[in-house]
Amino acid sequence: MDAQIKNFTSPFEKGELITPEQAMQLAIEVAKLGAPYVSPNPLVGCVVVNANHEFINYGFHKKFGQDHAEADALKKLSPQEIKGSTFYVTLEPCAHEGKTPSCAKTLAKHPVKKVVFGLIDPNPLVSGQGAHILIQAGIQTEEYQGPLKQSLNELCEVFLKNYRDKKIFIAMKVASSLDGQVALKSGESKWITSAASRTYVHELRSYYDAIIVGRNTIEVDDPSLNIRHPEINKENKIVVIDPSGKILDQIAGGKEFNFLKVNKKENIFFGVSKKNHDSDFQQIEFSNLNDLTEKLWHLKIRSAFIEGGAKTYSLFLEAGLVHRLYLFLASSIIGNQNGVSWTNAFGITSLDSKLRLKSTDVLKFGSDILITGQLN
Repeated sequence: MDAQIKNFTSPFEKGELITPEQAMQLAIEVAKLGAPYVSPNPLVGCVVVNANHEFINYGFHKKFGQDHAEADALKKLSPQEIKGSTFYVTLEPCAHEGKTPSCAKTLAKHPVKKVVFGLIDPNPLVSGQGAHILIQAGIQTEEYQGPLKQSLNELCEVFLKNYRDKKIFIAMKVASSLDGQVALKSGESKWITSAASRTYVHELRSYYDAIIVGRNTIEVDDPSLNIRHPEINKENKIVVIDPSGKILDQIAGGKEFNFLKVNKKENIFFGVSKKNHDSDFQQIEFSNLNDLTEKLWHLKIRSAFIEGGAKTYSLFLEAGLVHRLYLFLASSIIGNQNGVSWTNAFGITSLDSKLRLKSTDVLKFGSDILITGQLN
């Protein structure tokens, strides 16, 4: 996910000739505009062209429970524009009725000439059935097979993980110096990266259902863990990994943490090895990280964003549970002598077993560099 939330303007004017790849690329970009709000639905974008392959308009899924991308696009078109048009959609149009009507059935009622969809929907209620409905209605229908296939998979990576594996998708954010240090041994860590990077982190938080942090991060940094972004209004779940219940003990003793002040109590969970029955906070008893993520899944949390600290990063890497990494690199060197490495509790026995990022993207935020890619 590399698009930042902004007032989006189409790069194409109405009536401008565009290629199939340009149409699908635009569909991918507009889909990302719904990133903070569509969960547990997938990100979906749609671009419509006329019989001459000239751009008409676009649509996207803005929020769970609201119009899907195809319906959003249809509302922007006149009957004359719909006639003979081609719809480029990032995901197979849905076949089932839920909070919204079936997109495939809706399109089938209009004089659409062709639908090109990016991926077959892994949801068994849709998979192949949406395309079948369109074909039965006499609409030319095909799955896109061009050079943007990997980008389409990345766009839907959370949804695909959820449906294919019935598991939560986990992303991890690290803010590090060039030499891999995330803090000083004294605990000082504010700030390694720039204000521009930190603003983008608030956007990234909004892409996921929950934020995960370890106990030490709460004690040392006392973070708020809410989403502070001028264009995003969303509240996430907070999961504090606190096996010994130390944070709960401190709260019981009157300690006031920032994250408790700005997040609703019903959105806060503590991962503990044994429940503290004297506390009225929500607690998840877990034996290992696989157990924890399974229990988060059963709480209907479909994605999570790990924000620290070093031990938490290392343990999730060791367990093979990180699916996407966001590594912010500041243009500075701290040194290992007094620094804390974000992988200080993670190691491999041979280079053959090193973790590799796939499908990497690189962005710049002032003097910082963001490297992101898939790990699993």
